[in-house]
Amino acid sequence: MSGQWGGGGSGRGEWSGVSIFGVVLVVVGAIFLVDQLGLFHLGWRMLWPILLIAIGAVVLVNAVARQGARHRGPGAASTAIGRDGAARLELDVAVGAGTFSLGGGSGQLVEVRSSVSDIAAQQRRDGDLAQVRLRQDLASFGAWRGNTTWEIRLAADVPTRLKFDAGAGTFDLDLGALTIVEARLQVGAARTRIVLPRPHGEVVVAITGGAASFAIEVPAGVEYRFESSGGLTSIDGLTQSPAYATAADHVLVRFTGGASSVRIG
Repeated sequence: MSGQWGGGGSGRGEWSGVSIFGVVLVVVGAIFLVDQLGLFHLGWRMLWPILLIAIGAVVLVNAVARQGARHRGPGAASTAIGRDGAARLELDVAVGAGTFSLGGGSGQLVEVRSSVSDIAAQQRRDGDLAQVRLRQDLASFGAWRGNTTWEIRLAADVPTRLKFDAGAGTFDLDLGALTIVEARLQVGAARTRIVLPRPHGEVVVAITGGAASFAIEVPAGVEYRFESSGGLTSIDGLTQSPAYATAADHVLVRFTGGASSVRIG
């Protein structure tokens, strides 16, 4: 399936869509309604365009509901993406509100479990490279309420480029057991714990934060440097380990934040 995005695992394999027929009905109804706006009484010439718009809206709602029903069962949901010869991983995660954790320990390439049915997963293969997208399905009521809990587990031995975009919530990103090549993390109003990876060569972890608090944990033996720019950021802890300058294997943390607090330790 090289070059094409396909569904992955038992979660939702495509982004939410809408009915083209419903869109046509809404557009046609709106055109006729605008054409009749010169009338001052609510006669049949005004009623049937409104009825047409209503029918179109119902078709759209039913289409979304049917699509959700095909992919979402009641309660919790999970999806798994197998290795299938993958020797490299590019993982792109985009979630909204809730509680999310990410770490190693998967026997698959990627595994996701959610407390509600709001997982949307896609994958694409290019030789030994697996590109995986995980999205929080906003068609789920749990996603809107922010009461979802996700657990994402990755294969620890597969070199991984990670992109993680998140909104408001609590995020626990344990990169210490993963083979991280590069990580780009962006969170909004959140509480975030990040365990730095064990590097091979220089590993850049780029963090962008809004009105958030960050706890950055450094595993024993990991050399690191923390660089900060932008916004009002309070930093508690050492911004550079003693042997960073001479270590061939080290982590460079580049932080750009708004009104953020960062604790390093």
